[in-house]
Amino acid sequence: MKDLVARALTEIAAPWTVNIASCLILGFAIGHPGWGAFVALFAGVLPMALIVWGMVRDRIGNHHVTEHSERHGLIGAILVLVLVALVVQLVAQGPKEMIALTCAGLVTLVGIGVWTSGVGVKASVHMGVWCGVVAVLAVALSAWWWTGLILAPAIAWSRMRLKHHTGKEIAVGAGTGLVIAPLTYLAIVNFPY
Repeated sequence: MKDLVARALTEIAAPWTVNIASCLILGFAIGHPGWGAFVALFAGVLPMALIVWGMVRDRIGNHHVTEHSERHGLIGAILVLVLVALVVQLVAQGPKEMIALTCAGLVTLVGIGVWTSGVGVKASVHMGVWCGVVAVLAVALSAWWWTGLILAPAIAWSRMRLKHHTGKEIAVGAGTGLVIAPLTYLAIVNFPY
């Protein structure tokens, strides 16, 4: 039963689903649902399509990319996708809030990449995305979003219960998202342009 609960939490809090939800929430909240859907495509749908493609080609073992060695190229590919989304938003003069959210995700992913490929710690992307999204929505929309952190221990438990991460990897992922994402968002959204 505990494994079933852990699997359910892991799926609900998967980075691609959390990214899609956050983009749509922010897009609707600022009156630009189309831009929210556009960023959701590049931050959630297409990254998951890359993962599935990697699984079909036997380069990725599962949709949570639990093997450390499988993450390096994938992180680079997702960075390219997010950069494309950012360039389109800048050229088309998209809403600054969506640009700031994209930058927050991009810089957080770079941080996760540094931990993963540079330092050798398989930082939890689940925790980085969850904590980063909660923090960005809290600073962008309402402090009530901070209550989303109540679920962070349950998500962390699920990742450890399934033996996908250690406590250290959970802490590194959570800390990276919790610090980098909101600071980047605030820096970009308040940048005079």
